[in-house]
Amino acid sequence: MSADSLGEPVRHPDDDVLGRLTAIDHRLHQISTQLATLDQLLSQLAQIGANLETLIRSLSGTTR
Repeated sequence: MSADSLGEPVRHPDDDVLGRLTAIDHRLHQISTQLATLDQLLSQLAQIGANLETLIRSLSGTTR
């Protein structure tokens, strides 16, 4: 995602510390939101994998 994407703070000169901190905070919030979504997806994939493993075992008639 570029720094000029809609909704992101505008780039600030290097001497605008508060502006840069605001931009960093905004980006960290975006990253944490994306990570939370990724964590949910990974959890769902793990559950699907477990369900598939159970189904395969029941269809093959074997237990591990």
